[in-house]
Amino acid sequence: MMVRMQLGLARRVRHIGGVAIVLSLLTGRPAVAQTTIPLTDTTQTTTLTAAVAEQARITVPAGISFSVNNVLSSTSNGNVALSVQNIVLTTATKQLRISVLANAPSFTPPEVGATTWSASDVSWNTGPGGGPNRWQNAVGSAGVLSTGAYNSVATCNADTTACSITKLTFTLGAKPAVRRSGSHTLTVTWKFESIGS
Repeated sequence: MMVRMQLGLARRVRHIGGVAIVLSLLTGRPAVAQTTIPLTDTTQTTTLTAAVAEQARITVPAGISFSVNNVLSSTSNGNVALSVQNIVLTTATKQLRISVLANAPSFTPPEVGATTWSASDVSWNTGPGGGPNRWQNAVGSAGVLSTGAYNSVATCNADTTACSITKLTFTLGAKPAVRRSGSHTLTVTWKFESIGS
């Protein structure tokens, strides 16, 4: 058997019965050199980052009802509960403030055009007294409902994880001009925000 190399082709020539058969085979280029080299230190680090946003779990009343038996007198509801849990803020000195805003300047009366209460007829106390009437881990603020600005209800203590009250009192002022019975309604929006630095 005879092998001839030419331009990467190997030809195998075999003589069988006086007949020459030529087979051409493709061959790859032989490796010039193979060796093992040492690698430098290839350890790398990866930083894992948990991006934690300021947050809190809040519970607000679905509704606050006033049972008005006499339009000449104010009516109070002293069973308003608010709760803020799992408070996470950027610093230990920041605080969480709770405020409220009326979504309309007045209640919607049961009959169109009937006299009803203004948003500013609603007020709340600071949660004075002991036990459930007092804010836990917060300082209450007395205020009046407004459509122009959020008014503070309470500010949670700095670096606390929760604040709450179970018997905050909201009061609906007297309104002698009201002449229609039924449900007078007003929607409010609660705001929870971090303040300070």
